[in-house]
Amino acid sequence: MPRQRKPARLYFRKDEGQWIIRDGNRMQRTGFSFGQRGEAEKALADYLTGRQPEARRGPAHPGELTVGEVLARYVDDKGAKIGAAGTLAYSVQALAPFWADLTCDAVKGSTCRLYERERAKPRTTTTTTKTGKTITRTLSASPSTVRRELGVLQAALNHAHSEGLLIHPIAVTLPEAGEPRDRWLTRKEVAALVWCAEPHVRRFIILSIYTGRRASAILELIWTRVDLDTGVIRFRAEGQAETNKRRGRIRAPRQLRGHLLRWKGYRGTHVVSFRGKPIASIKTGIRRAAERAGIEGVTPHVLKHTAITWAVMKGLSVEDAAEYFDTSPETIRKHYWHHSPHHQERALEIIERR
Repeated sequence: MPRQRKPARLYFRKDEGQWIIRDGNRMQRTGFSFGQRGEAEKALADYLTGRQPEARRGPAHPGELTVGEVLARYVDDKGAKIGAAGTLAYSVQALAPFWADLTCDAVKGSTCRLYERERAKPRTTTTTTKTGKTITRTLSASPSTVRRELGVLQAALNHAHSEGLLIHPIAVTLPEAGEPRDRWLTRKEVAALVWCAEPHVRRFIILSIYTGRRASAILELIWTRVDLDTGVIRFRAEGQAETNKRRGRIRAPRQLRGHLLRWKGYRGTHVVSFRGKPIASIKTGIRRAAERAGIEGVTPHVLKHTAITWAVMKGLSVEDAAEYFDTSPETIRKHYWHHSPHHQERALEIIERR
Protein backbone atom coordinates (compact mmCIF):
# COMPACT_ATOMS: atom_id res chain seq x y z
CA MET A 1 0.00 0.00 0.00
CA PRO A 2 1.47 3.43 -0.92
CA ARG A 3 2.36 5.74 1.90
CA GLN A 4 -0.12 8.29 3.16
CA ARG A 5 0.79 11.89 3.79
CA LYS A 6 1.34 12.54 7.48
CA PRO A 7 0.48 15.88 9.05
CA ALA A 8 3.24 18.35 9.86
CA ARG A 9 4.98 17.20 13.05
CA LEU A 10 8.08 17.57 15.21
CA TYR A 11 11.02 15.22 14.87
CA PHE A 12 14.16 15.32 17.01
CA ARG A 13 17.35 14.87 15.01
CA LYS A 14 20.04 13.43 17.26
CA ASP A 15 22.85 14.21 14.83
CA GLU A 16 21.98 17.93 14.97
CA GLY A 17 20.66 17.99 18.51
CA GLN A 18 17.53 19.97 17.62
CA TRP A 19 13.84 19.66 16.80
CA ILE A 20 12.89 19.55 13.10
CA ILE A 21 9.48 20.27 11.58
CA ARG A 22 8.71 17.56 9.02
CA ASP A 23 5.92 18.24 6.51
CA GLY A 24 5.87 15.85 3.58
CA ASN A 25 9.18 16.35 1.78
CA ARG A 26 9.84 19.59 3.63
CA MET A 27 12.08 19.88 6.68
CA GLN A 28 12.44 23.07 8.69
CA ARG A 29 14.87 23.44 11.56
CA THR A 30 13.53 25.10 14.71
CA GLY A 31 16.88 25.76 16.42
CA PHE A 32 15.55 24.38 19.73
CA SER A 33 17.30 21.58 21.63
CA PHE A 34 15.77 18.48 23.26
CA GLY A 35 14.97 20.33 26.50
CA GLN A 36 13.17 23.09 24.61
CA ARG A 37 10.17 21.04 23.47
CA GLY A 38 7.71 23.81 24.47
CA GLU A 39 9.48 26.34 22.25
CA ALA A 40 9.58 23.79 19.43
CA GLU A 41 5.82 23.20 19.78
CA LYS A 42 5.25 26.95 19.46
CA ALA A 43 7.43 26.99 16.33
CA LEU A 44 5.29 24.18 14.91
CA ALA A 45 2.11 26.14 15.66
CA ASP A 46 3.55 29.23 13.95
CA TYR A 47 4.51 27.07 10.97
CA LEU A 48 1.01 25.63 10.65
CA THR A 49 -0.55 29.09 10.91
CA GLY A 50 1.60 30.51 8.15
CA ARG A 51 1.80 27.46 5.91
CA GLN A 52 -1.43 27.84 3.94
CA PRO A 53 -0.91 31.42 2.67
CA GLU A 54 2.61 30.41 1.62
CA ALA A 55 1.32 27.32 -0.23
CA ARG A 56 -1.16 29.38 -2.20
CA ARG A 57 1.53 31.62 -3.70
CA GLY A 58 2.63 29.04 -6.24
CA PRO A 59 2.36 25.48 -7.52
CA ALA A 60 3.03 22.70 -5.04
CA HIS A 61 5.34 19.74 -5.37
CA PRO A 62 3.32 16.50 -5.79
CA GLY A 63 4.52 15.40 -2.35
CA GLU A 64 2.95 18.49 -0.76
CA LEU A 65 -0.59 18.05 -2.08
CA THR A 66 -3.00 15.21 -1.39
CA VAL A 67 -5.11 13.55 -4.05
CA GLY A 68 -8.16 14.32 -1.92
CA GLU A 69 -7.46 18.04 -2.23
CA VAL A 70 -7.10 17.69 -5.98
CA LEU A 71 -10.38 15.79 -6.32
CA ALA A 72 -12.21 18.29 -4.11
CA ARG A 73 -10.96 21.21 -6.20
CA TYR A 74 -11.98 19.46 -9.41
CA VAL A 75 -15.51 18.79 -8.13
CA ASP A 76 -15.84 22.39 -6.89
CA ASP A 77 -14.66 23.87 -10.20
CA LYS A 78 -16.16 21.44 -12.70
CA GLY A 79 -19.00 19.57 -10.97
CA ALA A 80 -21.76 21.99 -11.90
CA LYS A 81 -20.54 22.31 -15.51
CA ILE A 82 -20.26 18.61 -16.33
CA GLY A 83 -23.33 17.06 -17.93
CA ALA A 84 -22.83 13.69 -16.20
CA ALA A 85 -22.49 15.14 -12.70
CA GLY A 86 -23.91 11.97 -11.17
CA THR A 87 -21.26 9.83 -12.84
CA LEU A 88 -18.56 12.20 -11.57
CA ALA A 89 -19.91 11.91 -8.03
CA TYR A 90 -19.95 8.10 -8.16
CA SER A 91 -16.37 8.03 -9.49
CA VAL A 92 -15.08 10.38 -6.79
CA GLN A 93 -16.85 8.34 -4.09
CA ALA A 94 -15.11 5.23 -5.39
CA LEU A 95 -11.70 6.94 -5.64
CA ALA A 96 -11.73 8.66 -2.25
CA PRO A 97 -11.27 5.70 0.17
CA PHE A 98 -8.10 4.60 -1.60
CA TRP A 99 -6.61 7.86 -2.88
CA ALA A 100 -7.81 10.76 -0.72
CA ASP A 101 -5.04 10.66 1.93
CA LEU A 102 -2.23 9.87 -0.51
CA THR A 103 0.01 12.60 -1.86
CA CYS A 104 0.04 13.19 -5.59
CA ASP A 105 3.55 11.76 -5.94
CA ALA A 106 2.01 8.36 -5.07
CA VAL A 107 0.16 8.37 -8.40
CA LYS A 108 2.18 5.96 -10.51
CA GLY A 109 1.73 2.73 -12.42
CA SER A 110 2.13 0.41 -9.44
CA THR A 111 -0.38 2.36 -7.35
CA CYS A 112 -2.93 2.49 -10.15
CA ARG A 113 -2.62 -1.27 -10.64
CA LEU A 114 -3.06 -1.79 -6.89
CA TYR A 115 -6.22 0.35 -7.03
CA GLU A 116 -7.51 -1.81 -9.87
CA ARG A 117 -6.93 -4.97 -7.81
CA GLU A 118 -8.61 -3.45 -4.76
CA ARG A 119 -11.68 -2.45 -6.77
CA ALA A 120 -11.87 -5.92 -8.34
CA LYS A 121 -12.29 -7.58 -4.93
CA PRO A 122 -15.89 -8.76 -4.36
CA ARG A 123 -17.78 -6.61 -1.86
CA THR A 124 -21.08 -7.54 -0.25
CA THR A 125 -23.70 -4.81 -0.01
CA THR A 126 -27.04 -4.97 1.78
CA THR A 127 -29.98 -2.71 0.97
CA THR A 128 -33.50 -2.54 2.37
CA THR A 129 -36.42 -1.85 0.05
CA LYS A 130 -39.43 0.31 0.90
CA THR A 131 -41.38 -2.84 1.70
CA GLY A 132 -38.77 -3.88 4.28
CA LYS A 133 -37.22 -6.61 2.15
CA THR A 134 -33.46 -7.02 2.58
CA ILE A 135 -31.45 -7.55 -0.60
CA THR A 136 -27.83 -8.71 -0.43
CA ARG A 137 -25.60 -8.43 -3.49
CA THR A 138 -21.95 -9.27 -4.09
CA LEU A 139 -20.40 -6.75 -6.45
CA SER A 140 -16.98 -5.99 -7.89
CA ALA A 141 -15.83 -3.24 -10.21
CA SER A 142 -15.18 -4.21 -13.83
CA PRO A 143 -12.02 -3.06 -15.66
CA SER A 144 -14.11 -0.59 -17.66
CA THR A 145 -15.48 0.92 -14.43
CA VAL A 146 -11.98 1.24 -12.97
CA ARG A 147 -10.78 2.79 -16.22
CA ARG A 148 -13.55 5.38 -16.03
CA GLU A 149 -12.75 6.18 -12.39
CA LEU A 150 -9.04 6.57 -13.07
CA GLY A 151 -9.97 8.76 -16.03
CA VAL A 152 -11.66 11.10 -13.54
CA LEU A 153 -8.49 11.08 -11.43
CA GLN A 154 -6.46 12.01 -14.52
CA ALA A 155 -8.85 14.84 -15.35
CA ALA A 156 -8.60 16.15 -11.77
CA LEU A 157 -4.79 16.07 -11.85
CA ASN A 158 -4.74 17.82 -15.23
CA HIS A 159 -7.06 20.49 -13.83
CA ALA A 160 -4.84 20.96 -10.77
CA HIS A 161 -1.82 21.52 -12.99
CA SER A 162 -3.63 23.92 -15.32
CA GLU A 163 -4.88 25.89 -12.29
CA GLY A 164 -1.37 26.22 -10.88
CA LEU A 165 -1.83 23.85 -7.94
CA LEU A 166 0.76 21.32 -9.12
CA ILE A 167 4.23 22.18 -10.31
CA HIS A 168 4.12 19.62 -13.14
CA PRO A 169 1.54 17.27 -14.72
CA ILE A 170 1.10 13.71 -13.46
CA ALA A 171 0.17 10.76 -15.67
CA VAL A 172 -2.32 8.13 -14.48
CA THR A 173 -1.88 4.56 -15.70
CA LEU A 174 -5.20 3.29 -17.04
CA PRO A 175 -6.21 -0.38 -17.40
CA GLU A 176 -6.26 -1.74 -20.92
CA ALA A 177 -9.48 -0.96 -22.73
CA GLY A 178 -11.34 -4.23 -23.25
CA GLU A 179 -13.06 -5.30 -26.43
CA PRO A 180 -16.45 -3.60 -26.77
CA ARG A 181 -19.43 -5.82 -26.01
CA ASP A 182 -21.45 -6.70 -29.10
CA ARG A 183 -24.68 -7.50 -27.28
CA TRP A 184 -27.79 -6.41 -29.16
CA LEU A 185 -31.36 -7.66 -29.05
CA THR A 186 -33.37 -9.41 -31.71
CA ARG A 187 -36.80 -8.10 -32.66
CA LYS A 188 -38.36 -11.05 -30.87
CA GLU A 189 -36.44 -10.18 -27.68
CA VAL A 190 -37.48 -6.52 -27.85
CA ALA A 191 -41.11 -7.51 -28.35
CA ALA A 192 -40.94 -9.78 -25.29
CA LEU A 193 -39.23 -7.05 -23.28
CA VAL A 194 -41.90 -4.48 -24.17
CA TRP A 195 -44.68 -6.95 -23.32
CA CYS A 196 -43.20 -7.63 -19.85
CA ALA A 197 -42.32 -4.04 -18.98
CA GLU A 198 -44.25 -1.59 -16.82
CA PRO A 199 -45.81 1.33 -18.76
CA HIS A 200 -43.09 3.89 -18.03
CA VAL A 201 -40.37 1.34 -18.81
CA ARG A 202 -42.20 0.42 -22.02
CA ARG A 203 -42.03 4.06 -23.12
CA PHE A 204 -38.31 4.16 -22.42
CA ILE A 205 -37.68 1.00 -24.45
CA ILE A 206 -39.64 2.30 -27.44
CA LEU A 207 -37.85 5.67 -27.35
CA SER A 208 -34.48 3.91 -27.09
CA ILE A 209 -35.14 1.61 -30.04
CA TYR A 210 -36.29 4.45 -32.32
CA THR A 211 -33.81 7.16 -31.27
CA GLY A 212 -30.68 5.32 -30.11
CA ARG A 213 -30.11 7.92 -27.39
CA ARG A 214 -28.49 7.42 -24.00
CA ALA A 215 -30.64 6.75 -20.96
CA SER A 216 -29.99 10.18 -19.45
CA ALA A 217 -31.07 11.98 -22.64
CA ILE A 218 -34.34 10.02 -22.79
CA LEU A 219 -35.17 10.36 -19.09
CA GLU A 220 -34.53 14.13 -19.21
CA LEU A 221 -36.65 14.66 -22.34
CA ILE A 222 -39.57 16.99 -21.64
CA TRP A 223 -42.66 17.55 -23.77
CA THR A 224 -41.74 21.14 -24.65
CA ARG A 225 -38.83 19.76 -26.69
CA VAL A 226 -41.12 17.45 -28.69
CA ASP A 227 -42.80 19.03 -31.72
CA LEU A 228 -45.66 16.69 -32.64
CA ASP A 229 -46.50 18.72 -35.77
CA THR A 230 -43.07 18.47 -37.40
CA GLY A 231 -41.98 15.32 -35.57
CA VAL A 232 -38.74 16.91 -34.38
CA ILE A 233 -37.37 15.86 -30.98
CA ARG A 234 -34.67 18.00 -29.35
CA PHE A 235 -32.74 16.03 -26.75
CA ARG A 236 -30.64 19.01 -25.73
CA ALA A 237 -32.20 22.03 -24.04
CA GLU A 238 -31.67 25.50 -25.45
CA GLY A 239 -28.38 26.88 -24.19
CA GLN A 240 -27.24 23.51 -22.84
CA ALA A 241 -23.62 22.86 -23.75
CA GLU A 242 -22.91 19.80 -25.88
CA THR A 243 -20.62 17.21 -24.31
CA ASN A 244 -18.85 14.08 -25.51
CA LYS A 245 -22.10 12.24 -24.69
CA ARG A 246 -23.84 13.86 -27.63
CA ARG A 247 -27.61 14.31 -27.77
CA GLY A 248 -28.66 16.48 -30.73
CA ARG A 249 -32.06 16.28 -32.41
CA ILE A 250 -33.89 13.86 -34.69
CA ARG A 251 -36.94 13.64 -36.93
CA ALA A 252 -39.08 10.99 -35.29
CA PRO A 253 -40.09 8.01 -37.48
CA ARG A 254 -43.84 7.72 -38.12
CA GLN A 255 -44.09 4.73 -35.74
CA LEU A 256 -42.60 6.77 -32.89
CA ARG A 257 -44.77 9.78 -33.71
CA GLY A 258 -47.81 7.54 -33.30
CA HIS A 259 -46.64 6.50 -29.84
CA LEU A 260 -45.89 10.12 -28.87
CA LEU A 261 -49.39 11.23 -29.89
CA ARG A 262 -50.90 8.55 -27.66
CA TRP A 263 -48.60 9.37 -24.73
CA LYS A 264 -49.25 13.11 -24.87
CA GLY A 265 -52.47 12.74 -22.92
CA TYR A 266 -50.68 11.38 -19.86
CA ARG A 267 -49.76 13.74 -17.04
CA GLY A 268 -46.23 14.86 -16.33
CA THR A 269 -43.67 17.25 -17.78
CA HIS A 270 -41.37 14.42 -18.94
CA VAL A 271 -42.07 12.02 -21.77
CA VAL A 272 -40.98 9.13 -19.55
CA SER A 273 -42.44 9.57 -16.08
CA PHE A 274 -43.82 7.52 -13.21
CA ARG A 275 -47.04 8.79 -11.66
CA GLY A 276 -46.41 12.15 -13.28
CA LYS A 277 -42.92 12.54 -11.87
CA PRO A 278 -39.54 12.34 -13.65
CA ILE A 279 -37.39 9.24 -13.20
CA ALA A 280 -33.76 9.34 -12.06
CA SER A 281 -32.82 5.81 -13.18
CA ILE A 282 -34.45 3.16 -15.34
CA LYS A 283 -31.99 0.31 -14.61
CA THR A 284 -34.20 -1.50 -12.10
CA GLY A 285 -37.23 -1.32 -14.38
CA ILE A 286 -35.24 -2.71 -17.31
CA ARG A 287 -33.81 -5.49 -15.15
CA ARG A 288 -37.27 -6.53 -13.91
CA ALA A 289 -38.69 -6.58 -17.44
CA ALA A 290 -35.76 -8.68 -18.65
CA GLU A 291 -36.20 -11.14 -15.78
CA ARG A 292 -39.91 -11.56 -16.57
CA ALA A 293 -39.10 -12.04 -20.26
CA GLY A 294 -36.28 -14.47 -19.52
CA ILE A 295 -33.71 -12.39 -21.41
CA GLU A 296 -30.15 -11.97 -20.15
CA GLY A 297 -27.71 -9.11 -20.56
CA VAL A 298 -30.19 -6.27 -21.04
CA THR A 299 -29.18 -2.77 -19.97
CA PRO A 300 -30.20 0.70 -21.16
CA HIS A 301 -26.98 0.86 -23.17
CA VAL A 302 -27.81 -2.45 -24.89
CA LEU A 303 -31.04 -0.81 -26.14
CA LYS A 304 -29.04 2.06 -27.64
CA HIS A 305 -26.64 -0.44 -29.17
CA THR A 306 -29.59 -2.39 -30.58
CA ALA A 307 -31.08 0.69 -32.24
CA ILE A 308 -27.90 1.55 -34.13
CA THR A 309 -27.16 -2.10 -35.00
CA TRP A 310 -30.61 -2.58 -36.53
CA ALA A 311 -30.29 0.58 -38.61
CA VAL A 312 -26.87 -0.39 -39.96
CA MET A 313 -28.12 -3.92 -40.70
CA LYS A 314 -30.81 -2.38 -42.89
CA GLY A 315 -28.13 -0.66 -44.96
CA LEU A 316 -27.87 2.78 -43.33
CA SER A 317 -24.57 4.39 -44.34
CA VAL A 318 -21.89 5.49 -41.88
CA GLU A 319 -22.58 9.17 -42.58
CA ASP A 320 -26.36 8.86 -42.23
CA ALA A 321 -26.07 6.77 -39.05
CA ALA A 322 -23.63 9.27 -37.55
CA GLU A 323 -26.00 12.16 -38.30
CA TYR A 324 -29.21 10.51 -37.10
CA PHE A 325 -27.81 8.97 -33.91
CA ASP A 326 -25.53 11.98 -33.28
CA THR A 327 -22.54 9.65 -32.98
CA SER A 328 -19.14 10.10 -34.58
CA PRO A 329 -18.45 8.26 -37.85
CA GLU A 330 -15.41 6.70 -36.15
CA THR A 331 -17.65 5.12 -33.50
CA ILE A 332 -20.08 3.83 -36.14
CA ARG A 333 -17.23 2.23 -38.09
CA LYS A 334 -15.56 0.76 -35.01
CA HIS A 335 -18.59 -0.68 -33.22
CA TYR A 336 -21.39 -1.14 -35.76
CA TRP A 337 -20.23 -1.20 -39.37
CA HIS A 338 -19.36 -4.92 -39.34
CA HIS A 339 -23.13 -5.59 -39.14
CA SER A 340 -23.77 -3.75 -42.42
CA PRO A 341 -24.49 -5.67 -45.65
CA HIS A 342 -22.06 -3.18 -47.25
CA HIS A 343 -19.21 -4.01 -44.84
CA GLN A 344 -16.02 -4.60 -46.91
CA GLU A 345 -18.23 -4.61 -50.00
CA ARG A 346 -15.77 -2.71 -52.21
CA ALA A 347 -12.81 -4.80 -51.06
CA LEU A 348 -14.70 -8.04 -51.71
CA GLU A 349 -15.70 -6.87 -55.16
CA ILE A 350 -12.11 -6.09 -56.13
CA ILE A 351 -10.67 -9.30 -54.67
CA GLU A 352 -13.26 -11.46 -56.41
CA ARG A 353 -12.18 -10.06 -59.81
CA ARG A 354 -8.98 -12.09 -59.61
